[in-house]
Amino acid sequence: MTCAANLPPKLTPQLIAEINRYLLVRTEIRKADLCLLFGSHKSAEARVQVAVQLWRDGLVERVLVSGGECTETGQCEAREMGEALVALGVPKSHIILEARATNTGENVVFSVELLKELGIYDAIQSVIAVGSVSASRRYLMTLERYWPEVIKMLASANKYPVSVADWPLHPGFACEVLDEWGKIQPYLKIGYVRELNPETCPIID
Repeated sequence: MTCAANLPPKLTPQLIAEINRYLLVRTEIRKADLCLLFGSHKSAEARVQVAVQLWRDGLVERVLVSGGECTETGQCEAREMGEALVALGVPKSHIILEARATNTGENVVFSVELLKELGIYDAIQSVIAVGSVSASRRYLMTLERYWPEVIKMLASANKYPVSVADWPLHPGFACEVLDEWGKIQPYLKIGYVRELNPETCPIID
């Protein structure tokens, strides 16, 4: 794996501290109306495990899986991850599949559209997003851009064999984090994401 050429070549203690503070954010986790599980090829198993744990802990009653990219099996992400949820005990009747989205913005936009079509959008006042820890802030900022009024929480998934605190020690993890770090400002400028509102996104300092 190689990082993008425009990313910092050296991880200084100052840069690591800033990334930990700004990018790898944590939020309060409390009972929510919906788990929004972002689809993935590379970290699907870790993400599914987090969503299943939220279900088992009684923190969510519905899981919406969003992802339209095809996996190696030929299925779209949403369907494959939905099957994994069912296999681990989440009732099929409590899973919603959104199988069109091909990026994070579409994950949110198409999920909102689907909830409206199903007539349950107005019942969703709070969401726990589940996705890779390296993109923690970007998920929340994307929700802020396209679904600002909802209470936003995050349960991140870590597919790597090291803790989140040790991300600089794992080359693949570090590369993924730096890649995400390099996206935030360009995405803000383009309008793909929006800075977080502390009233609807309870960040833990």
